[in-house]
Amino acid sequence: MTSLMPYIPPNVYLLADHLDAALAAGEDIMKASLVWESGVGQDGNAIARARAAQRTILQNVRSLEQGLVARLLKSRERSEEIAKRDPRFSTVARLFNAGTAVLIEAVSEFGDPTRVDFENGGEAVSFLRTRGLIAEDAPGPTEGQTFTFGDDFLVAGRVRLGTLLDLVAMYLDTLETYFDLFSDSVVEPDLLPGETSPDLLIAGPDGDTGGADKAEVMDEGTDAEPGSGDGSDALHRALAEVRSLVSLDQR
Repeated sequence: MTSLMPYIPPNVYLLADHLDAALAAGEDIMKASLVWESGVGQDGNAIARARAAQRTILQNVRSLEQGLVARLLKSRERSEEIAKRDPRFSTVARLFNAGTAVLIEAVSEFGDPTRVDFENGGEAVSFLRTRGLIAEDAPGPTEGQTFTFGDDFLVAGRVRLGTLLDLVAMYLDTLETYFDLFSDSVVEPDLLPGETSPDLLIAGPDGDTGGADKAEVMDEGTDAEPGSGDGSDALHRALAEVRSLVSLDQR
């Protein structure tokens, strides 16, 4: 199948970059693990080493968490811009923003200087508790307990990491389906943004580079019916899945 390469607004690439970075941060969080060792019954040096090891791991997780939240907040801004530019994309943008709105209030907590270095004796326990890793009624971690930061980790104490990453991945897949972000093509240097050339073709798997009569062009601002060749079917399926993720997390 052959198609002309459409002009893709720069903010779409910015949004995709933020979403991809958010996924990477979330995946790095899920790789972390912590074995709780308080050093009870050992000398002062052993206790200091145990506390330092805990603090290093938790600082890394929280830095990744902050990076994840920052990327998502920037994604919300780009998402609003795209929704205004292309009304056909407004529904999925609104659903994404609705599913991540709760993270806005987390910014003020991240700026709290008392929560920076885990040097307060109870701060590590508080962090684990607010992230859903320790039960509310539990007095604290037990010696030797292993913590993994998986799907149930509460990002900023508010949203399950697994649900959030599913939402981000779905949004990124929708962008790829809708805008064909990563297609291989050669852009003619004399074309202005928004212009396409009949010679600027993307060859299909069979190597066909047929004429412009075979081309399919995504025309921004033009209403298209599902199944018209602009990725609408996939977009509608993505909308349903995003809506399901948002409603699931709000229960």
